[in-house]
Amino acid sequence: MKLIEYTETTDNLKMVRKYKLDDLTYTGSPVSIISKSKSDSDRKPIMIMDNAKLVGFFCLHFHNGPAYYDGNANTDVLIRALSIDERYRHQHLALSAMIIVDKYVRERYSDIERIILAVNHANLVAQNVYKQAGFKDSGIRTYGKIGQQFIFYKKINLEIRS
Repeated sequence: MKLIEYTETTDNLKMVRKYKLDDLTYTGSPVSIISKSKSDSDRKPIMIMDNAKLVGFFCLHFHNGPAYYDGNANTDVLIRALSIDERYRHQHLALSAMIIVDKYVRERYSDIERIILAVNHANLVAQNVYKQAGFKDSGIRTYGKIGQQFIFYKKINLEIRS
């Protein structure tokens, strides 16, 4: 599995167009992530690739993203809109991606010390995935479009930075 920043190539566009995601209750589509990133340079669309297949997608949001959730605008990054293509669910791909996301961030963004995210109180599956991947509940609560959200975080191990 690899995490790759989305760039607009013919192959990537084809994969995004074929991405299957019908339930947008707790997430955003890759198309909406890409669209928002075009007008906000602090948003980086990330493709979750498995054997050259696009199996998942999310956004890394810097500065105002984490600050909105009481994070540090300079040393935190926010994960937004994690999704797994419906054709590839139940294979632990979200867990695998969230286990390696800190290494990905550490290698590319040397100032980032912590990854944060907001997860809906009712999205128990996602909460479990994040906890298994090493995220901790900060105890901070906020309200989003569909109810209460829990703020989780994962510290990046600074000792093994490249």
